[in-house]
Amino acid sequence: MLRALFALWISCIAGAALLGLGQSAEAQSKSELLRGLRFQKGTITIGESLAAIALTDKFVYLDSEDAKTFLTKIWENPPAVAARTLGMLLPTDANPLSAEGWGIIISYDKSGYVSDEDAEKIDYAELLRDMQEATRRVSAERAKEGYAAFELIGWARQPYYDKAEKKLYWAKRLKFGDAAEETLNYEIRILGRRGVLNLNVVAELSALAEIDRAAPNILSMVSFQQGNLYSEFNPSLDEAAAYGLAGLIAGGLLTKVGFFKGLFALLLASKKLIAIGAITLVAGLWGAIKSLFGRKTEA
Repeated sequence: MLRALFALWISCIAGAALLGLGQSAEAQSKSELLRGLRFQKGTITIGESLAAIALTDKFVYLDSEDAKTFLTKIWENPPAVAARTLGMLLPTDANPLSAEGWGIIISYDKSGYVSDEDAEKIDYAELLRDMQEATRRVSAERAKEGYAAFELIGWARQPYYDKAEKKLYWAKRLKFGDAAEETLNYEIRILGRRGVLNLNVVAELSALAEIDRAAPNILSMVSFQQGNLYSEFNPSLDEAAAYGLAGLIAGGLLTKVGFFKGLFALLLASKKLIAIGAITLVAGLWGAIKSLFGRKTEA
């Protein structure tokens, strides 16, 4: 019965895509690709017993290979964007081929145990100002190379940390180039023994309320497996990250080892990465403002 219902869901999505985009070869190709993907239900294991997802009827799951196909061939991102993807979640009540469609890209940072001792000490207003300054510096460097400027407007949702569950989420308002509308960067992090599970939401700003409603459901579905739990951290065996929650939220910009470290990557929520040149531009120059998801903008 469930298989039949999901087959119907995919058929409806594909049909709606053809109606909305016209009977173009591209629309037909994407619809066929979508039909060929394996949308999974039930309980999913991520990685080699790294984490588990107990799916509700509100979401379906794509494994790593299908997620890469979806990101590169349906949402038209370069292969580099999908290289580290462990899987992807898609809501069953949204058409992923429409402008309103959204999804959650799952990845894992083996960056070490992130201490949450600073959880109750973070001044989010001050943290935002620091992040805005860092963003302006990165944007200025991009502008020198002819790429569209971007700006961190503010919090769409101030960071919230569930200390008992070791789960964190926040959302940022971004503006790219001369775009009239703001864009959304919604991120969920789950702390583990040796690293952090990243759930990056690719969405339009208009989906903020819907994602907010879904956030508790998403958080309840995903957890680390035994052996990778936050509570199992052993300082004698495991490495600790060089930053706490503030650094995690800032994407590594405010780490103890320096203000700017790592690699900058820009993934636009239009489902197309059109500023891939920014990766080369700032590699080795600027810190990791990780996976800024936003609307398509012309560079």
